[in-house]
Amino acid sequence: MRSHCTLILALWVQVASVHASDWPQFRGPNRDGKSPETGLLKEWPAAGPSLVRMISGVGGGFSSPVIGEERIFITGKVGDDLKIFCFDGSGRKIWERTHAPAFSEANAPHSPYPGARATPTIDGDMIYLLGGLGRLTAYRTSNGEPIWSVDVVGELGGRVPPWGYAESVLIDGDKLICTPGGEKTGTFAALNKKTGRLLWSSTDVTERAEYASPILVEYNNVRQVVNMTRGGLVAVSPENGKLIWRYNRFAGIGTPETTTAHCNSPVYADGYVFEATSYHTRGGCAVVLQPMATGLEAKLAWESPRLSCEHGGYVIIDGYLYMNQGVGWSCLELKTGEERWSGRGPGKGSIIYADGMLYCLGEKGKMGLVEASPIEFKLVSTFDLPKGEGPCWTHPVSAGGNLYLRWDDNLYVYDIRE
Repeated sequence: MRSHCTLILALWVQVASVHASDWPQFRGPNRDGKSPETGLLKEWPAAGPSLVRMISGVGGGFSSPVIGEERIFITGKVGDDLKIFCFDGSGRKIWERTHAPAFSEANAPHSPYPGARATPTIDGDMIYLLGGLGRLTAYRTSNGEPIWSVDVVGELGGRVPPWGYAESVLIDGDKLICTPGGEKTGTFAALNKKTGRLLWSSTDVTERAEYASPILVEYNNVRQVVNMTRGGLVAVSPENGKLIWRYNRFAGIGTPETTTAHCNSPVYADGYVFEATSYHTRGGCAVVLQPMATGLEAKLAWESPRLSCEHGGYVIIDGYLYMNQGVGWSCLELKTGEERWSGRGPGKGSIIYADGMLYCLGEKGKMGLVEASPIEFKLVSTFDLPKGEGPCWTHPVSAGGNLYLRWDDNLYVYDIRE
């Protein structure tokens, strides 16, 4: 009982330390695509909500902004460099740093879509960024001073995925957990977040890294880091990197089943872990975690070959999954996979949730507002972003009453308060 109460207190302190208007990491405060904000518009004017700010010159790429203590952090490819920027709430640049060479045609001639990939992670007065070629650096949020830097390829034995690292690193207490994907050194690694010193590597798990970001799950008093790898879903202990469970139903990249990539991060609720891809005959599936005498195992709850979610993610609200499927959007029951509705919306894209609504950003720059209800598909409002080059593959951000949408070299900030 004492350890259980201690864990609850620790989690409460961690959540309380995040300002209500913060969005400190990829897919929000809890990495689940959900914003805690309330008092937001339930319908937008025909031209969209009020555009209060446009920040240009952030460089090309597909990473989302993060928000911490009324500061905006974002990364982008400028020339041949990957830059990290810090702006205040008015859009004034406070600092910028050159992180490393950007993922581009120069260093990856057979991989299209150059630009920023991973969204940085804020923790206290530090911000952490893993570049597409494997450079991981910790910076001071106040002035951009680099504190430590590690090459996850040269120093941790990682292997750069064909489209570059796209992982947003995970902070757990004093540990930074990442997915180098080393064949000999291990899929996962944990570093001291203050110094960059290696704490452990998962030597018994050696799948290659893909393009997803890990999540932290607790089920049946077992804490676990779960991520999608080239070999499938894998869960390891955040304490020592030891394998907890593996589900390789998605294994087989390079086989007739699938030839491309696994891009979505997993989501978890009520003992179920869900994962979907657009490049696999099995489409998507949910696995149910079950207690064993020796720990946990993952068993298939359901699967659907009809699911096709490329890299826009999904959210779970009250036992229902909301996600992109090809050019449309769907609602499914988490525990059974039963489809409740489907609709077109703004086209293929990414999704987050806030205050009863789904925010769906299409890859051609169209933003949609959809009711988060399993009863029917109801597209309430849409508007088009002013401009951008190439596909809009970033994820929306809802923080401080604002909606942040990045397309290419531009960051748009909309007021979505009632």
